Amino acid sequence: MRFSFKLSKQDLAIFHKLANRRLTAISKANSKLLVANLIAWIPLGIAMAAYAAMYRKYPDLTHDLNVVLAAVVSGGVLLVLSMLYKQHIYRSAVLSEDGWFLADQTIEADSEGLKIESATSRASYKWSSFVHSAEDARNFYLFVDNAQALIAPKAAVGSPDQLAQFRSWSRIGEP
Repeated sequence: MRFSFKLSKQDLAIFHKLANRRLTAISKANSKLLVANLIAWIPLGIAMAAYAAMYRKYPDLTHDLNVVLAAVVSGGVLLVLSMLYKQHIYRSAVLSEDGWFLADQTIEADSEGLKIESATSRASYKWSSFVHSAEDARNFYLFVDNAQALIAPKAAVGSPDQLAQFRSWSRIGEP
């Protein structure tokens, strides 16, 4: 089976979300992140309780305390916005227009494995090379490592029979 395709920046963004979910599951990070968040939020909760107590205890300082609160809230919002802006800048620069990811690619797949070729590179993989495989409504993701994968658009693979054959070769859906 041979098919050609061209990936988009949106495909990379979707993959990053999938890879992040995978890394979270592999590292069992949900409970670790919960503990880390609790450790961070406990001092913040104490600081807010102390602030409220000062607000009640010293009513003549309410204006000054409101200024402090406004500065802290504004700083927190600006900090979050700056992190989001940084991610936006990195995302827009992570792929070059003439790099391999956005180039025309061709995959040739059979029961042994697959070969992928573009104008700048050529690689071949046995199906056993993939440590994990996944799919969504748009793409197949064949992980060669925990956070690195080959992406193959379902629309390029072809007919439902070809999709089923590709899925069976790549073991997508198996634990």
